[in-house]
Amino acid sequence: MGHRQPLDAFVVGAPTRAGGEPPRDLHASGTAARIGRGVVRIRFFSYFYPPCVGGGEVILQHQAEELARRGHEVHVHTTPFTNLDGSTEVASGDSVEGGVQVHRRPSRWLPGRNPLEKNAVTPAFYADAWLVGDLFVAVGFPSLHLDALVARKAAVGGRLVAQNYVTAAFLAEILGGQGGPAKRVRAEYWRRWVKPALARADVVLADSPAAAAGLRDQLGLTNVKLHIGMAVDPAEFDRVSPADVDAVRASLGLGAAKLILAPSRVSRQKGADLLVKAARPLLEANPGAWKLVIAGAVNEPDLAAELRRLAEGCPDIVITERPRAEQVALFRAADVVVLPSRGETVGGVVFEGMYAGALCIVSDGVEAARDDYLKDGVNGLLVPREDVGALRKAVDRAMREPLSAVRAAGKRMVEERFTWRASVDRLLELYPRA
Repeated sequence: MGHRQPLDAFVVGAPTRAGGEPPRDLHASGTAARIGRGVVRIRFFSYFYPPCVGGGEVILQHQAEELARRGHEVHVHTTPFTNLDGSTEVASGDSVEGGVQVHRRPSRWLPGRNPLEKNAVTPAFYADAWLVGDLFVAVGFPSLHLDALVARKAAVGGRLVAQNYVTAAFLAEILGGQGGPAKRVRAEYWRRWVKPALARADVVLADSPAAAAGLRDQLGLTNVKLHIGMAVDPAEFDRVSPADVDAVRASLGLGAAKLILAPSRVSRQKGADLLVKAARPLLEANPGAWKLVIAGAVNEPDLAAELRRLAEGCPDIVITERPRAEQVALFRAADVVVLPSRGETVGGVVFEGMYAGALCIVSDGVEAARDDYLKDGVNGLLVPREDVGALRKAVDRAMREPLSAVRAAGKRMVEERFTWRASVDRLLELYPRA
């Protein structure tokens, strides 16, 4: 089991390791694959961590476990909440998961939305921020965990990274302050507190080119660097057998039909409702030839009910939730993977679909796809966000044309750029030096 540092290991003065040893340099070896002459103690602070499943949580888990595999001492300080609305939780306490020391601290959830976006109240973050470490990382939306780490840095120094997943569109909405008193309070909070807090970090990592530009241009930050953190574990996909694929197809009654897969969480952000509207006429024109499977975890029950209404009477639309192993088999089974997102930074399911060999259709609401990794007609298909007609046209093309070269280019791009090993190599080049 993981453990808390003893009292005499708390920072009380200059940022030194226990026993007076100076902090070790993450880059001392001169390579990204070997990040120090000894063990480096890294502390991530995040409101959520698996089994809570979202893009940010997946990124953090894989980054932490990859760093631990490289021999470093990695801690994650988090809450016990297992979904993004605080309605379910696991036990608080310390554990070792995938080589990572995970500390789930007692927390209280404030219901509803508040203008400062601070629903989870975790006083223990302030205590944990003073534990000995070489590098401290605040993950996700700026909140109390960043408060705590900025206070620590102001008092005793040390290296601080803010790993931020806010989209450019959401940042513009926040700073616009339109929509009532609560929105204006939030806009002032960002200008008066979030901006100077982020400015105090050594590095602010943005997840898309647009988000990086927004943090620089709209908040005036000069410490922003781009890191598209999401990636794929090739071994997870390579160990899927043909029997695994056959089993998951049989469990869904797919028969010989080809498969369009929407693997993302069921939330309005991810846009599965747009896909059902776009694909249903095409499926009904070719009954039994194709199946649309929506296979993400349900984050918004109201939307799940809406999807069932939209799919009612169409046997070629299947709405289901599957454990991770079966989801990976579904990626392997898929001919087409679609992410019709209304807005996000990266779209990690695209990398998984590409690696599995599917043709990927992605909305330009996915900022990193639009501005970086997806070249329309070269390694995938890009469509305007919330445009059902354009989405239908792209799905129709995918149903009619093999587009083998496009599929192959997508898989090759992921193999070269977006494995977890490559992602962490890039990450370490961006971490601040001692």
